[in-house]
Amino acid sequence: MPIHPTAIIARGAEIDPTAEIGPYCVIDAHVRIAAGARLYQNVYVTGWTQIGERCVLHPGVVVGHEPQDVKYHGERSFCRIGSGTVIREHVTIHRGTVPDSETIVGEDCFLLAGCHVAHNCVLGQRVTLINNVLLAGHVTIEDRANLGGGAVVHQFVRIGELSMIPGNGRVPKDVPPFALLDVQGRIAGLNRVGMRRAALSRDDLADVREAYRVLFNRTGSWSDALASLERSVRTDAGRRILAFVRAAGKRGVSGRARRSGPRGEAADSVDE
Repeated sequence: MPIHPTAIIARGAEIDPTAEIGPYCVIDAHVRIAAGARLYQNVYVTGWTQIGERCVLHPGVVVGHEPQDVKYHGERSFCRIGSGTVIREHVTIHRGTVPDSETIVGEDCFLLAGCHVAHNCVLGQRVTLINNVLLAGHVTIEDRANLGGGAVVHQFVRIGELSMIPGNGRVPKDVPPFALLDVQGRIAGLNRVGMRRAALSRDDLADVREAYRVLFNRTGSWSDALASLERSVRTDAGRRILAFVRAAGKRGVSGRARRSGPRGEAADSVDE
């Protein structure tokens, strides 16, 4: 039963013969759905949207709908979902707001129930959003980042590879690669579990620790720290951290967390 008889498919939609379209789905005219994709019941796919191979869209999902932006007036814009991505119940993903711009969710991502991906977001590969994560417009999330349930990300924020955001965390600034945030959006340490699972080498791990020491346990200026880091990095992992923080966007880079010291004074809690 590749296409259920109750599904509504607009003329012009392109659906691979091996895709499965469940009961009461609505597929609009400019949509393309690739081989092996499966849409459960009551899924709505609209706009100029591409659903990649082997994607699974669960009940109530909305992909490619108009952005929640007062500047949008119906212009053509795009939404692309990468192969192997799983989108659970009632996730909403909106297309770009600027003409011919796009919202992109990469391959093998896992978006759990109730998440929202706003216009012009770009998610890399194997990104995980736990239930009810909210991404504002123009957010970029790099490969294998993990955002805990209920996390809220400010517009234009960048989240680096293999970073970890806690449940109910707020993310008002850029998060460097490999970081572990606290709920206030401050860097509390390194995502050591994620780095081990990603099989980073001993040299990579040492370089990442040194990069964080230079950047976030510094006593001098930010520009001095960047110059010092540029002299000290030895691995691709370290160079990716340097490139990320050098390209700091509109929001700036998250600062280090503080905790109460033995006499109540603030003390650093970034991992050495």
